[in-house]
Amino acid sequence: MPPVSELILWTLVMVRASGLIAGLPIFSTNNVPKPVKGALGMLLAVLTTPMLPSVNLDQTDVWSLSKLLLIELSIGYLLGFICRFIFFALDIAGSIMANDLGLSMATMLNPASNAATPVISTLFYWMGVMLVFALDMHHWILAAFVRSYSVLPVGGAHLSEALLEDISRRTSWILSTGLQLSAPVMAASFVITLVFALLGRAVPQMNVFTESMPIRTAGGLAILGLSISFIGDTSGNFIKRIPDDMLNVAKILGGG
Repeated sequence: MPPVSELILWTLVMVRASGLIAGLPIFSTNNVPKPVKGALGMLLAVLTTPMLPSVNLDQTDVWSLSKLLLIELSIGYLLGFICRFIFFALDIAGSIMANDLGLSMATMLNPASNAATPVISTLFYWMGVMLVFALDMHHWILAAFVRSYSVLPVGGAHLSEALLEDISRRTSWILSTGLQLSAPVMAASFVITLVFALLGRAVPQMNVFTESMPIRTAGGLAILGLSISFIGDTSGNFIKRIPDDMLNVAKILGGG
């Protein structure tokens, strides 16, 4: 029979792991059943707990334990939420492109937001998911979760001004990255609109809106196809930074 402190430690690790699974972009969708999420959290706790130093929790009362459970759940969800920032940027980029290409009405369910978004945003979401697995980042994310205990021990998290500043900086980064990824299509759409605006001045009888829309769509899709390698490389570079971002946030939570 394991000591009470080991059972409590396993429970706390399981709660942080469950929060991580719930916050990850791949497993946070409704497509993944809740029992599967819980089972993954329990499995991750089983693999992680033996690698952690012993913590004396035998004398922990109910209220202190409840507080620790809430803290660990918040830590895990925040670490998982950090992994979703690049997917938010891809969603913004897809929405901007769809608006410029006249495809904003063509929507389908995006698992990242559980809402109907333009097809391009959903396409980018699945591209991001494939990059995570292709770059082996799912293993590095789990390794970063285990390493988070070295900079943020159980119950050692606290809010600070540095955490607020870091989250604000990352939030502004989402918009700038979305604009960066959609820049080629935006530039092509601007050039086509400018050309047809000049043609409209030269030939007033021309219906500029009707004539320019098919050209904008076809030209924008062509540019999107040519720039998909740039979008994939840029997204991959940001995805590779996810484990380091998780550890940086853990250090800030731990006061480091």
